[in-house]
Amino acid sequence: MWNNSPARGLRQRSARQRHNPLLRRSDRIENMLTLAVVVLAFAMLPLAILVGARTIDSQLTLAEKQVADYRTVSATTLADSTGVSVTSDVAPSGVDTAPAKWTWGNETRHADITVDPATPSGTKEDIWVNADGNLTTEPMSPSAARVAGVIAGMFTWFAVMMIALSGFLICRASLNRGRDAQWDRDLRQFLDSTTRH
Repeated sequence: MWNNSPARGLRQRSARQRHNPLLRRSDRIENMLTLAVVVLAFAMLPLAILVGARTIDSQLTLAEKQVADYRTVSATTLADSTGVSVTSDVAPSGVDTAPAKWTWGNETRHADITVDPATPSGTKEDIWVNADGNLTTEPMSPSAARVAGVIAGMFTWFAVMMIALSGFLICRASLNRGRDAQWDRDLRQFLDSTTRH
């Protein structure tokens, strides 16, 4: 029965390369480096997935804590909005700020809050505050936590592969310099030889 498995074919090609007298040492080193980069690319996939999964878990835990701790309160602007509004071609997305106050327990808190452009003084705005009643951002959503995990996993894989590829390219450039120098030496030796025809 014929054994035509890909692994057998790879072993045969590798054996031919090892015993090929025309294959230089630098060529064998470059082939091994290429194989190492390919193996690293596949080996990094489980690690990148693990990093992404752990990031998702930690971000989901943070999101749950924020949802449990954060509250919305009604704040009142104390002055007209100020700032440079930013607009896009799709829809206006201007963001201005205005000083505002809100009540937390027996205390009155003050801070600059984000409002729509041209918001007049005295406007009621819902804001997010933390467990201490201080202004904070909106709690992270589960979808944002998952996106953060995917980005972390992809960044890990790409960062390691960029380092590996940079090392490979540096090594290949060094090997190319060595090959060029060897060609120059061989050519000079041939031209200086008295037995050349």
